[in-house]
Amino acid sequence: MLDDVKRPIGLLDSGVGGLTVAREVFKLLPEEDIIYFGDTLHLPYGPKDLDLVCDYVEKIIRYLITEKKVKAVVIACNTGTSAALSYMQKIFDIPIFGVINGAVEKAVNLSKNSKIALIGTEGTVNSGAYQKAIFNLAEKDQVFARSCPEFVELVEEGKFTGPEVKSTAEFYLEPLREAGVDVLILGCTHFPYLTAVIAEVMGAEVKLVNPAYEVAREVKLNLILNNLVRNSAAVSGQHQFLVSDLSRVSQDFLQHGREFLQLDELNFKEDNIFRN
Repeated sequence: MLDDVKRPIGLLDSGVGGLTVAREVFKLLPEEDIIYFGDTLHLPYGPKDLDLVCDYVEKIIRYLITEKKVKAVVIACNTGTSAALSYMQKIFDIPIFGVINGAVEKAVNLSKNSKIALIGTEGTVNSGAYQKAIFNLAEKDQVFARSCPEFVELVEEGKFTGPEVKSTAEFYLEPLREAGVDVLILGCTHFPYLTAVIAEVMGAEVKLVNPAYEVAREVKLNLILNNLVRNSAAVSGQHQFLVSDLSRVSQDFLQHGREFLQLDELNFKEDNIFRN
């Protein structure tokens, strides 16, 4: 058990967006070693067939377990969670977490008028995973879903604010404002980078739900219940950032992302596990 406690936590995403989940895990579990894998070779996952996304996720999880010896894995990607979570939980014997259920529970509890908005990638929105989870908890709630693919591109380019971001947000979000929603789920791990602009466009009366925070809480609780928390408050965890294609990580993102994530360093190393 002691060796299990010392093992790292693995996180995966299609690119750099999932670092918003990593940031919340860093905060709640500062003593834990974290290995982050961004599948930049295949980004974005959103428009891709969900069976193909499931294959990518399985490959990464096997790599994290066999090569990096992780004790738990967070699918820090909404499309990846939609496509693969239930299957991965069946075939692997370590805890596997996704980013949907905790956010849905939070949104349902926050909504006063039973009108919930969801923004995400095409894959996440079209999968119906969020919608189904919401209806399972509150069948009378209305869900207004909108895919926002350009948000992903803006974040990957390191564009978190400015006129281009503002106009794109107004285009995507205006129909949701008109629908009168009072809660909006940031259903893509890239979107918390744009929180300030999204909040401005939606207005103060609309509450934003960040799935990254909710899944980080879920991970911490699970590790505590299973005696897997590394209780060494005097020691800060080590963080390793890997990608499958380093050429697709923009320098602009590295500059702005480091500040957003409050990291002294944000250095990615390439490990293309898909060669074979």
